[in-house]
Amino acid sequence: MKKLINVFLLSSFLFSCGQAQKTDKQIIQETIYTLKVTSGNPYESYVNNMVLEKNYLAGSSDSELIINDLILKSGKQKLQIVLLPNDGNKTVDKLGIDYLTLSIYKYNNGYSSYSEQKSTLIYEFKLDDPHAEMPLITKEWIFNIDVPYKLKNWEHSIDLRKENKDKLLKEVVDYYNHLANIINKGDKKSFLAIMKVRDSEVFKSLYNDTELIKEDEQYIDNRLSKSIGNIQPIKNYNIMFYGNGRLVTLEDKKGETPLFAEDKNDIYSYQIYLHRPYPNAPLEVIR
Repeated sequence: MKKLINVFLLSSFLFSCGQAQKTDKQIIQETIYTLKVTSGNPYESYVNNMVLEKNYLAGSSDSELIINDLILKSGKQKLQIVLLPNDGNKTVDKLGIDYLTLSIYKYNNGYSSYSEQKSTLIYEFKLDDPHAEMPLITKEWIFNIDVPYKLKNWEHSIDLRKENKDKLLKEVVDYYNHLANIINKGDKKSFLAIMKVRDSEVFKSLYNDTELIKEDEQYIDNRLSKSIGNIQPIKNYNIMFYGNGRLVTLEDKKGETPLFAEDKNDIYSYQIYLHRPYPNAPLEVIR
């Protein structure tokens, strides 16, 4: 599997590097929440109808990812898992069903406690109900979370599933090609303008300060420099809907973005999720 450097991983990395510089008073309310998945099978995980992870690798795995940017406000949240069979199997077997565990952890002092693994287990979910061996198993849970922020919500955006699919697909692909052009030229100003809402929301959910935002811009500048002239054609994609149809993106069959640059050293992927905030409005990046 090719190594992908996803722009969404950046904020977490920068936050981790810079968090130690903050005082105890500053970080006391900066609660980080994570989802840990222990699975013996490939799976997809979703928080509030948004993709958290698509792990199609065979065999056992343990993954712990921050979910703050998918928690839009305090209150009820939805967790969904799709469990898939391993290669060579037509169904998810009993062992895979019994082995699956999903855990929500809370880090009270942000990355100060995250780096020291000082977490509190607040929820644990298993496939406790009897499940027959099936080609795939989908399960949902509702849980409560408190956060000290409120992010822009796409629940009132347009349900894109109701639009003309051919016209929507053309608009989405045109958007990707426009962004690919900007990246291919290394146009940092235009890139940051397109990502402004998304970045501000992610930064808010991760409590990033001015210094970390500057580091983010430096990182983006470096990525764009490496991407100049190296963007690959947008191809081999499927249109995918998330957020109850309010979000749209392009993915290949592995769940990866078709928007990426490749040089002799690495692949630099650019995952985006688009929404239409009101009728007839142009599509915008929201995540």
